[in-house]
Formats: sequence, C-alpha cells, structure tokens
Amino acid sequence: MSNTIIVTLMTSLIHKQFYATQDEAVSKLDVYYAMNRISEEDYAALVMMAGNVYTPPEPEVPEETNISK
Repeated sequence: MSNTIIVTLMTSLIHKQFYATQDEAVSKLDVYYAMNRISEEDYAALVMMAGNVYTPPEPEVPEETNISK
C-alpha cells in the first residue's frame, strides 16, 4: 500500500472516529510510521488531526450578566 493511500485512509478513519479513542488512532499511526509507511510530516499532521477530532471542545461557560434592579 502506498503512503498516499495510507494517509488518505487514516484521514478518513480519524474524521469518522472509527477508533474508540485518540490513543488507538495514534497507536495505528505509530505502526505505520515505525514501518516507514508514512513520512514524519504525514505522521505529525495525522496525530494533530486525531487530537483535534477526538478531543471534545470545552463547554462554553455562559457569561454572567449584571442585572440592576
């Protein structure tokens, strides 16, 4: 499998949250990187993507309103 196909596949799987956790996705990326199937740049980009996709956004804290009575 070429690195382009692997990067495309992993991008799709990460966006669809195919893996249960970010750690599972990164573990898969670790294997591809260790076996020289993806470049360092692709590895870094995919790890960052996984972090953004699997990390839930922080809940918005409503601003306190000053109501004068």
